[in-house]
Amino acid sequence: MDTPQPKPRTNPSDAGMSAMGDSLRWAFELETKPSEATANWLVGEIIPGSHDAITAVLAPTTSLEQLVELKNAFKSMRVSGATVGERRLAAQLYAATIATAVVRWNARISSQPTLALFDAFTALSRDSDIPEALRDIAELAVEGLPVLPPLVRGNEDDESR
Repeated sequence: MDTPQPKPRTNPSDAGMSAMGDSLRWAFELETKPSEATANWLVGEIIPGSHDAITAVLAPTTSLEQLVELKNAFKSMRVSGATVGERRLAAQLYAATIATAVVRWNARISSQPTLALFDAFTALSRDSDIPEALRDIAELAVEGLPVLPPLVRGNEDDESR
């Protein structure tokens, strides 16, 4: 007679547990890093498998279309964020997303005047409270601004900074 073998434990990252894992990760972030939780959740919705907003914005694998979606999400979050910290982070990620499009794709995904972009990128590059990689991309974007092509189609409604 065969002895019944115990069933192997399911890895929480397996299919079926993924949604619960994402929800638990988001709940944990909400408790430990509240200003980052919403941005990270938005990134995961736009770029499946991504869990960190800064990493997603800067990743060379993030497409131009995804950058446009991220920019629009962070733009909304700048005004709808629940806390000052969320709104500040959203503004930083909004500018960094536009800067990344300039640097990685030589594309303008904002209808903001060049001077407004220059000011935003300069401020971001000098912000000692953000990761160095965001400051670096902003600095590179400042250098790339004078040679930008016209606005990428689909972003004509971007009126606010």
